[in-house]
Amino acid sequence: MSPTEDTLTQISRLISFNSDDVSLKNDILNNKLNWDNIVKIGSKHLIIPTIFIRLKSKKLLTYLPKDLQAYLKYIYDLNEERNLALLKEVTLINAWFNAENIEHVFLKGAAMIASNYYEAIGERMLGDIDVIVPKNQSEKAFQLLIEKGYSFAKEPKINPKYFEDKHLLRLASKNYIGAVEIHFKLLDKEQKDLKPKDVLKDKQFVEESNIPIPSVKHLILHNILNFQINDLGSYYNFIGLKNSFDTLVLWPRLPKVKHKQILQNKHVRNNLNLGSIYFKDLPKLNKSLRLRYHAKMYQLKNESNTFNFWHYKTLAYLDFSKLILHRTWFFIINKNYRKDILNDQERIKAFIKSKL
Repeated sequence: MSPTEDTLTQISRLISFNSDDVSLKNDILNNKLNWDNIVKIGSKHLIIPTIFIRLKSKKLLTYLPKDLQAYLKYIYDLNEERNLALLKEVTLINAWFNAENIEHVFLKGAAMIASNYYEAIGERMLGDIDVIVPKNQSEKAFQLLIEKGYSFAKEPKINPKYFEDKHLLRLASKNYIGAVEIHFKLLDKEQKDLKPKDVLKDKQFVEESNIPIPSVKHLILHNILNFQINDLGSYYNFIGLKNSFDTLVLWPRLPKVKHKQILQNKHVRNNLNLGSIYFKDLPKLNKSLRLRYHAKMYQLKNESNTFNFWHYKTLAYLDFSKLILHRTWFFIINKNYRKDILNDQERIKAFIKSKL
């Protein structure tokens, strides 16, 4: 087993709901876990607070070195404080949108911390507050946030003028901790299993707060498809531990009759195919030739840093080449785009350099 696979396996035992905790306790007591690597990989995957809560839940936290206990608690406390502030912001936005009759559903991390699905409010790290509204209400929602003191999180780029994104420009406010993205689409590539109109139609409301969130089915689908498509998990063939943990939390809440329906999606199968390498909680799939190929490629990347580097670089250059070809053609045929690009050469050069 490669060092990367070993660390991922160790982390999966720490955060899984279906692990041998007696064996895990013995390995902790016998110093068989590499905590430096666990913290390094855990930080990269944004799951340090998750590790803290799961160890606490398993009653194993006290067996860790004191300085490590203190560090994990420190990160958790910071995240808990941030999440409480974000939840207040979500509650405010919900009230503002309700007052203006703007149909909406909070997504991803905002939905998950509002949902009470976790053992503790600080168990999950999140970035922006994502909320989806019908496209014909997106500008109204955007302007309402502007009126409430939000402004562009960063200066607008050329792209939004010519290429429609799945959300409007990101907004932030000096009065609130979280940036907000108003979505009218969910994915970079449409999937029939996850249409915005269905997410809005089938929304559920959190008890007490009355915050609208997706159904469990749509939460699982968006969690997986956002990672596989928007974050290129399927393209680059990698896993995200935070993504996998959210699936662990949600999967048992989904009626079994819907499992087969969700598993029809190839991106879902790709995601669970790799996730189930580490997590017994995730369903084991019948391995097709394609899934066996992806699993083998994933294993090769973990075993060889050189192979991993060139595999990533090759795919990254291919992806960037497709973008350049598309934008070059648009540069030729669209006079206004050509003018804007020529007036913004320095930023474009910096963007190309960052990709190379």
